[in-house]
Amino acid sequence: HYSRMVPLDNAIPVDPMVHQSVLRLWFPSIYRPLHRRHDQQQQQQYHDQQHEQHHSIREVGTDAKSKVVKISGSNLASTARVTGSQHPPHYKMYRTKFGIISADDEGAAAATSTSPCKGVLHILKQFIFILRMRNTWKVLIFSFASVPVVLQWTASEIALPPFLERRFGESIPIYTIQSIHMFGCLVFPPFAQAFTSALEDFRVVMPGLWVMAISPVFVAMMPNVLGTCIWQLFMTLGQVLWSPRQDSWTAGLAPTGMEGLFFAVGSSRALLAPLGDLAMGMMNERFNTNCPDCRDSYGHFCGHLNENSEGDNSALQCFSVQESCNIFLDSGQHTCPTSCTDCPAWETSDPSTFWLFLAATSVTSPILAWFFLPFLRGRHTRGDGCYGICSLDTNRFFGICGVPADQTSCQIYGYIEDGPDADGVDLEAKS
Repeated sequence: HYSRMVPLDNAIPVDPMVHQSVLRLWFPSIYRPLHRRHDQQQQQQYHDQQHEQHHSIREVGTDAKSKVVKISGSNLASTARVTGSQHPPHYKMYRTKFGIISADDEGAAAATSTSPCKGVLHILKQFIFILRMRNTWKVLIFSFASVPVVLQWTASEIALPPFLERRFGESIPIYTIQSIHMFGCLVFPPFAQAFTSALEDFRVVMPGLWVMAISPVFVAMMPNVLGTCIWQLFMTLGQVLWSPRQDSWTAGLAPTGMEGLFFAVGSSRALLAPLGDLAMGMMNERFNTNCPDCRDSYGHFCGHLNENSEGDNSALQCFSVQESCNIFLDSGQHTCPTSCTDCPAWETSDPSTFWLFLAATSVTSPILAWFFLPFLRGRHTRGDGCYGICSLDTNRFFGICGVPADQTSCQIYGYIEDGPDADGVDLEAKS
């Protein structure tokens, strides 16, 4: 048998690490009101009022000029201004108590507290609680609405390399072109955040979605190396606008203590990733077909020419960097295939068709985000035309570029901006 120290749930107060006299010495202008006895009494009276039932009191003066002040849980900040006490929060430190537990008791405690069934039930309850939140459905709707535009990430990894290699040969710096997107996502987000930090989330998200959605058009207009470089650049520019803002917006909606599970539920669009890979593979087979007849057994193009003399007959044979190929040129031919476009047996296809199809698919993401934008912003209730989705006015159509329907500040689920409160009374006027 052995025994060890374990922390208990209850705790005891301890002395602060920094005394009040030191704080007054370091911060005299801020800490000056705290050493006044009158202010200390007001602070104690303010804390006593907070602990009364229903967080409300009614103070009635005895003279004719006395006034009634009603304090509720939603107006605690206004109450502090009414009473005139302006104090920093009063923090307390606690020392953890330790107890001794034996080995026999530890096994029983572990069996009851860390039971797999109880752990699964606890996670299931949290999952049900999160699914009942409106914020969860806001994140899920936007996450699945962005699925078409994020197909460009899959196209950049699966469709772009065979497109460049099969049409322009092995000498094209394919991975250098792909690194434009990776380098931009590493460098540009801090600058984008610095220039757009004062804007509302969707005033940045919507333009970013549009820029990224129409970026494949450049490859459709210029199906060459330059067009793919421009596509990578504009795709990166759009992504650094909307993707980091989506993450910060999601983090702001997450419930306290369940951020990890909330992000896991909000990332459900990752379940559709295999379907995107399958779709890109089918697009490659249809629009970027391979040419195995002009390659060696290792997959390299037979793009080098070699003279093979046999008696009086002279023939030109093609070979690759690995081995010789079973390709012989006629007397009038002097070039070997360096790409699929030079292969006689290759089935040609329009290179612009795939990229136009990708652009048309991507455009559905900003359209869906605009359709659900009133619900995503959380400024409407269910009675306001199904959270404002069914409302049709001029401001609604301007929202397609991220412009808010109204410029007035209001209360948004969990966030209070400057402006009238829920009762229509200005908080500044109350003070």
